[in-house]
Amino acid sequence: MRDPDRGSPLGALGRLFRGGSGRARRIVRGASRVPAGGDQPDSAGSLLAESFIHRLERLNLLTRGLVIQGLAGEHRSRRHATSTEFADFRKYVPGDDFRRIDWNAFARLDGLFLKQTEAKEDVVVHLLVDCSESMNWGSPNKLGFARRLAAAIGFLALARFDAVTAACFSDSLHERFPLVRGRSQTMRLLSYLDQASVGGVTRLNHAMDLYCAGPVRGGIAFLISDLLSDDDWEAGVVRLLREGMDVVVVQVFAPQELQPTVDGDLELFDSETGDVVEIVVGDEARRAYERRVEDWCTRVAAFCHRSEVGYLELDSAVPLEDIFLNRMRLRRIVR
Repeated sequence: MRDPDRGSPLGALGRLFRGGSGRARRIVRGASRVPAGGDQPDSAGSLLAESFIHRLERLNLLTRGLVIQGLAGEHRSRRHATSTEFADFRKYVPGDDFRRIDWNAFARLDGLFLKQTEAKEDVVVHLLVDCSESMNWGSPNKLGFARRLAAAIGFLALARFDAVTAACFSDSLHERFPLVRGRSQTMRLLSYLDQASVGGVTRLNHAMDLYCAGPVRGGIAFLISDLLSDDDWEAGVVRLLREGMDVVVVQVFAPQELQPTVDGDLELFDSETGDVVEIVVGDEARRAYERRVEDWCTRVAAFCHRSEVGYLELDSAVPLEDIFLNRMRLRRIVR
């Protein structure tokens, strides 16, 4: 069973308002939804119209771990190879390539030294997007926001010659997007994100188990979800870490979830299970709810910090420009 304190904040709202154990997440009226096909501006494809796309091309994803030894990308590796960026010197030993001897160092130090340079390699970027019914709500719509965010990250990686793969999930894992490289694959990725099926209950740990059972390798995993999971989402993150990935958890809220403006007698409808909770909303209840949401985000951030996982708490109304050019830079996710 879900731990209520780590689950839906609107479930906590129901308990605060009426003392019950309801799991309602969504107010019936006023919910903005998008179809699976993703109409503008909530589709991933709408990214192409954004004015900051040229700025994305100048950014680079950061990874703390060793990158894979694959095709030449634009990430620094801890292994050394022939390139133009200096890393260190080491003494010459018989069998080394004479062409790599630094004769300036020989003149100064009266010894043979080889110049070592940084290897440039690619890293695999995993885009893991929650497409459950609880994501398909809010104004701006959370799922539309998640699609566009994943599309922007994917474009950034493809433009920097990294490898990109993706998977959408809810109660299980949807069809995977295969590993691709090169800017020419951008439209294919956008189409995949827009056409992913929407619905179901989030079971994040189960979905990550299925994902890691497939053909995965290290790299950077961006997990984009509201974390309203019916199983242990933390275990799902740990599963990714065990595969040698650097993980960034992006927790998505709609503005109405962070600061609800509802008032009076209401019914909360769980969009994933169909459960309904009747509540009475007032100022005191709203303040209590907001404190619970803040406490929940604090616990999520604390888990990510302990686990050396990147964490971003994002409002679906935040512009992508601010996310990439400010927030991700501040958290050293991009540079």
